[in-house]
Amino acid sequence: MKNAFLLAAWLMALTPSLVGAQPGPKAPEQVKKDVEQTQAIKKQIDESQAKDNPRFVRTLTNVQIELTLTDQVGTNPAEKKTVSMIAASGSWGKIRSAGTIRPDGDQPYPVVLNVDARPLVSVEGPVQLELTFEYYPLKGSGEQKEGAKQRPSAVNQSQTVILQSGKPLIVSQAADPISDRKVVVEVKATVLK
Repeated sequence: MKNAFLLAAWLMALTPSLVGAQPGPKAPEQVKKDVEQTQAIKKQIDESQAKDNPRFVRTLTNVQIELTLTDQVGTNPAEKKTVSMIAASGSWGKIRSAGTIRPDGDQPYPVVLNVDARPLVSVEGPVQLELTFEYYPLKGSGEQKEGAKQRPSAVNQSQTVILQSGKPLIVSQAADPISDRKVVVEVKATVLK
């Protein structure tokens, strides 16, 4: 659209000189002026196209996104949770998963796993992934400190990473500030053909 507007402006600028043009060659000053004007318009078109065609583009391509959380307390077996979604390049995919736990003799608390992801497919092949997630885990057994029941720490994360299509990447490792729990986050983005 911008290119059409610039082309129209260029034609309108040249129209008076074309309509009122006398037969014969133009004066050197007029030729120089026309060349400079044409170069300026071409530069504007090139800059406009560069803005419209960034390295990461919104294409009609779907991307499968898999986020795997590995939640481990001490030497206990690790619990894995995987969230998978498909989103178009340049569009957001959002998953909301929440519940409330009401343990006997304790206050109810939420259990949440929310994931927002926006992939952008590169013309060269990599995928830029904007990722945000919230994880409020289930209270595990044996998580007590000095006789008080501890609510497990939540993880809230937002980041942008570059991924190779189909290859998983560990994007974070979070340590619980109270217990010896750790949460490892792995992400994989696969461009679907």
